[in-house]
Amino acid sequence: MKEYFVKLFNDIKELLPELLLKAFLIVFIFVVANIIMDRVSSHTKKAINKANQMDDKVKGKSIVTTMTMTRSVCRYAIYFVAILVVMNVLGFGSAINNVLVTAGVGAMIVSFGAQSLIKDVITGILLLFEKQYSVGDYVKINEYEGFVTSIAMRVTYLDSKGKKIIIPNGQIETVINYSNDYSLFELTIPTSYKDDTNKVIELLKTVVKNYYEENKGNFLSEPIVQGVSKLNDSSVDVYINGKVKPLSQWSIEREIRLLILNSMKENGFEIPFNQIDVNMK
Repeated sequence: MKEYFVKLFNDIKELLPELLLKAFLIVFIFVVANIIMDRVSSHTKKAINKANQMDDKVKGKSIVTTMTMTRSVCRYAIYFVAILVVMNVLGFGSAINNVLVTAGVGAMIVSFGAQSLIKDVITGILLLFEKQYSVGDYVKINEYEGFVTSIAMRVTYLDSKGKKIIIPNGQIETVINYSNDYSLFELTIPTSYKDDTNKVIELLKTVVKNYYEENKGNFLSEPIVQGVSKLNDSSVDVYINGKVKPLSQWSIEREIRLLILNSMKENGFEIPFNQIDVNMK
């Protein structure tokens, strides 16, 4: 037993310099990888900051999107190369070559889930070239809605009312981009059957026109009171719409809706609500 431990100690003693050298090389490789990644992050951050200050907001968003994607691709590439070099240092270089040229092993890897990873990456690259959306856009992706904070090679990040949503690019099926050339504000105002609908419409036109005159900077065209859109059981719906600057439609809808409510009350028009008649026999 004593001889066994003595031999083990001598073997470790002989291997120790080599183990220390390999440990040093591994640490050195990852330190260099981190330094390169920090440089990439620094350059992309500077480019993003400049893009955010550009007068051409569309071009600026495109640059920001490209930089976030570039940073993501570089991160994957740098650390992938670092891991390959480390495995070579550990003596697995020939094994890696065998794996890369062995179709059977490659097929097995794909069967264990690489399809989704490849799909995510390819879709991410297509998103970059097709420009379906950019960083800073307000979008609805599948059932999720929010601002795009980052587009990586594999996933897209959304900020939805303070919640960070991560969507694999390969799972993106439908995209609604609200940050387009314009947005459409829409209002459906219920009015009472008891009131003169023509007079109500004239009142709505006055309210909408006054609001438009005071807030022309948010509009791309003058809003229109389109008229009666539906006859409900307890109300007559009047439809209003107009082209406005992207993402301003919600605040405009809220403000006009409040003005209409106050104006209808002041002019004695009824605000309809569902009513149930109960007949007592």
